[in-house]
Amino acid sequence: MPEGEVRGMEYLSVPCGSIMGIPIRLHVFLPLVALLAGISTMLAGHPWQSVILAVVVAGPLLLITVLLHELGHVWAAKRVGCSADHILLWPLGGLAFIGGSVKPKEQIFISGSGPATHVPMLGLWAAVLALLHGSVTLSTQGLWIDQDFGSLVCIAMLNTNLAMLLFNLLVPCFPLDCSRILASLLLLQGMEPSTAAKVIVACSVLALLAVLAISAWSVISHHSSSSLNLLVAIWLGAQTWRLHQARVHGQLASDPLFAAAMAGQAANTGSGQTIGSAGAAASRGNSREPLPEFPGGAHSYGKAGTSAQRSGGLGRHFSLGHCPLGRKGRSQPE
Repeated sequence: MPEGEVRGMEYLSVPCGSIMGIPIRLHVFLPLVALLAGISTMLAGHPWQSVILAVVVAGPLLLITVLLHELGHVWAAKRVGCSADHILLWPLGGLAFIGGSVKPKEQIFISGSGPATHVPMLGLWAAVLALLHGSVTLSTQGLWIDQDFGSLVCIAMLNTNLAMLLFNLLVPCFPLDCSRILASLLLLQGMEPSTAAKVIVACSVLALLAVLAISAWSVISHHSSSSLNLLVAIWLGAQTWRLHQARVHGQLASDPLFAAAMAGQAANTGSGQTIGSAGAAASRGNSREPLPEFPGGAHSYGKAGTSAQRSGGLGRHFSLGHCPLGRKGRSQPE
């Protein structure tokens, strides 16, 4: 992500403490996600309890979920010797600013650690739901908002965490976690960095077509998540385009993962010139660049990531957060 774009997002953020020694910053527009969820639920004619459910799920609960996802990336990055500067939570998710050069195996560990945080969260929400409802389900069938509010919150968060887990691990769109893991696997198989990047761009285009189709369906069906889905598609498309441009112009060294692979290849071939360019980019890992994870029914998007380098915008991890809010009807959330 270009430094100017990073500064633009940081400009409207405020500090709100730290966790594990990592400063946390909140974007001033972040509350709009919960506000829009509540307004759309209210305009759809749902009862006031559904409005509260929408705000709680798309607000503080989703915020905590995305933050834990980001902390998973940060923890893994520190384990492999990278530094973590801070985490930014903004309307489309979260960005973890991490510095350091990473090898493919380390990248897989870092990228996978964000989605892995959803496994214990799924277990926690399932346990609470079992206590409240007597069984675990992802369906709201037979539940009423005025009588089963706690159970509906648990079901919403189960769907949210499951969606974030699957989206991050199965959608190979750059710079989501899946794309970083796939790129690392390709590099481990000896594929040239430029070829690996080309494969990731191709996969990203296919994934974007699917995301755009979902966005179009959301608009046609007047779903409350349509605007967020569209914004995420545009944002992912912009990041994919940047990766394509970096590959075409020979600037893949701006991404910590590709820089490390290029430096390793240069060392093996004894190419002093390549070592100079790729190695220099990798050695700038102590500078900062965001790593980024998000969609749902009255869906909100969350992102999480890792990267290094102030000058490059490619090293990120993303994840999507899914928040089912409310279904038309007297009392059931969707």
